[in-house]
Amino acid sequence: MKTITRRQFLATTTTVAAGTSLLGAPAIGTAQGKEIVMLGIWPFTGAFADVGPLLDRGMKLAIEEWNNKVIGRPIRYITRDDETKASSATRRMEEAIDSEGVKIVIGPWSSGMALACTEVAKRRKVFYYFSGGTEDIAGKRCHRYAFNWAASPYTAMHVVVDNYMKLNPTHKRWYLFVSDFAFGWSVEKYTREAGAAHGIEFVGADRMPLGTREYSGFVSKAAAAKPDVLCLLNAGQDVIVSIREAHNFGLAPKVTLLNSWGVGTEDFMQLDAKTRENFWVGTNAYYGASTPVAKKMAEMYQAKYNAPPGYAPCAAYGMARLTLRAIEKANSAEPGDIIRALENWETQDWPGKVWVNPKTHQTVRDFFLLRCKKPDQMKHQFDFADIVAVSGDPRMPDTLNECKDIGQL
Repeated sequence: MKTITRRQFLATTTTVAAGTSLLGAPAIGTAQGKEIVMLGIWPFTGAFADVGPLLDRGMKLAIEEWNNKVIGRPIRYITRDDETKASSATRRMEEAIDSEGVKIVIGPWSSGMALACTEVAKRRKVFYYFSGGTEDIAGKRCHRYAFNWAASPYTAMHVVVDNYMKLNPTHKRWYLFVSDFAFGWSVEKYTREAGAAHGIEFVGADRMPLGTREYSGFVSKAAAAKPDVLCLLNAGQDVIVSIREAHNFGLAPKVTLLNSWGVGTEDFMQLDAKTRENFWVGTNAYYGASTPVAKKMAEMYQAKYNAPPGYAPCAAYGMARLTLRAIEKANSAEPGDIIRALENWETQDWPGKVWVNPKTHQTVRDFFLLRCKKPDQMKHQFDFADIVAVSGDPRMPDTLNECKDIGQL
């Protein structure tokens, strides 16, 4: 089977990088006052540069599904490059609010960038939707203007750890690779919390900054600890580099590689089938999901880009879709009206049943645990994995959530 590289995958379409992306014809004359401007703040450069175009695709797909119009008003979709830097993300978000009249912001991808952007949303009173692994947006820094689409780290890590241990009850020695920023800290916290119930012994942990490319020392140290599981709580290309180094060292596939919060499809496409052997992934989205919205989105995406969507395009699509539906529900594109429409809303969307917790603005939804297939089990080049478990439980107990007051509009 031929492995598709991420570069080849992205080459299937032309992507707008750092400027303005406009769907449909620009509004003119009196229509300008009626248009709804939606900002996608994505990483087109920096450590997550390869993810920005995928997010852009997902958001475009949702807007195109609405024929570039909602509540009878044209949608103008623009993008800005956050450069995977908090300073750039906040500056360009502020500029778009001032120069383009933006009131609806979706993105970015990194939790560190998102925590900076959420403060801008609160101060400027614009609607803000993010998808990521930090607990802070629906926790310590919660407020009425910000929402998180991804599953909570508490729920996600319980889905991964509980179901993995159910299938592998003797695998109790775990070693952790942790991205040293908000995302990594949150998923590590709840990996350890979930692991305690199964008697997991965490035999070591290394924390590294995003963009680390030399993993030989980390893998050698992990191998010396004789783990049953090397748990990857890192992100982006760091995941790919650490997996390849684990195979080069001979640690994998005899030791399970478990990426507890992964992007799934796009990572799988960078690894050949042998390197994916004994690789398990927890993820917010997988194109094999069987719900109607997920199936429809996967079909549209694959028809347009000749490959299935992973977490990034599904997240952008899901956030944009729920936002557009909330605008319809409120019959208004004003931030306060969108917010009130989303709060306490229980509906069917991507990835199925979702509920927006009005106390935290956490989107409560399913999380997936995948087990990659061996080469001889794959039916086609994109038949990467089996869905081992899908669950939205357990929900984070109120006693653990630090969002005590969501505040006022």
